[in-house]
Amino acid sequence: MNSKIVTLTTDFGQVGPYVAAMKGILLGLAPEATLVDVCHSIAPQNVLEGAFVLAGIVDAFPAGTVHLVVVDPGVGTDRRLLVVKAAEQWFVAPDNGVITGVSRGHPIQGVWEISNPNLARPAISPTFHGRDILAPAAAHLHKGGDPAELGPAVSRFITLRNFEPDSTENGCIGEVIFKDTFGNLITNIKGEHLAARPRNDWVAEIAGRRVEGITRTYGDRPPGSLVALLGSGGWVEIAVVNGDAGRLLSAGPGTTVWLRTGNGGG
Repeated sequence: MNSKIVTLTTDFGQVGPYVAAMKGILLGLAPEATLVDVCHSIAPQNVLEGAFVLAGIVDAFPAGTVHLVVVDPGVGTDRRLLVVKAAEQWFVAPDNGVITGVSRGHPIQGVWEISNPNLARPAISPTFHGRDILAPAAAHLHKGGDPAELGPAVSRFITLRNFEPDSTENGCIGEVIFKDTFGNLITNIKGEHLAARPRNDWVAEIAGRRVEGITRTYGDRPPGSLVALLGSGGWVEIAVVNGDAGRLLSAGPGTTVWLRTGNGGG
């Protein structure tokens, strides 16, 4: 199946010419493409946040979709640029761990290093590989081009350890990996980590606060309550009913979260 969709995920923000420049290259090479802006407000250089966003969208797009990802603090260095195929979709991104969320949940179907200068723009800026190398590569794949024409197949790519919590005798130790616009603190603990015990047996601890039980929805507790629940992406998150957990707890990405059974001690 060939999708006409090319998505864009960057840390460029909404100011300046950068997103539009990449779109211009894409549309010049693949004018029939349907461009979808996933997110351009990834915190600058925050590869973990970019990886989380990709993990949350992969199951929503059809086979053949090309995802162009530019969260690239190592731009211009010897870090590699890759094409990764997973879930019958293409991911065009730097090799810095941003693909971790996708690879964690989907078998990898192939990885290629982007190294063919003939498929890049003639003049390549050392500070804008998203425009000059990655966008042309995404257009090549969108048009049905062979990924092997972009460069050789490779067997390894960088992944981030942050996507896996550490197991303990009574649960696990994880961390917040994303704070959404509502202030909900989304952790790297998945629902599968809760399978061993009923949800009411679990206690979450974060920033010196205890949260008893895993609720089903935000509305299961009164407004202002601090709750833990499984969000729509299957991650355990800490939230305040009709409030902002990040602000209440002065917490955000990197904050440690303990998830223990009720008899796990404190």
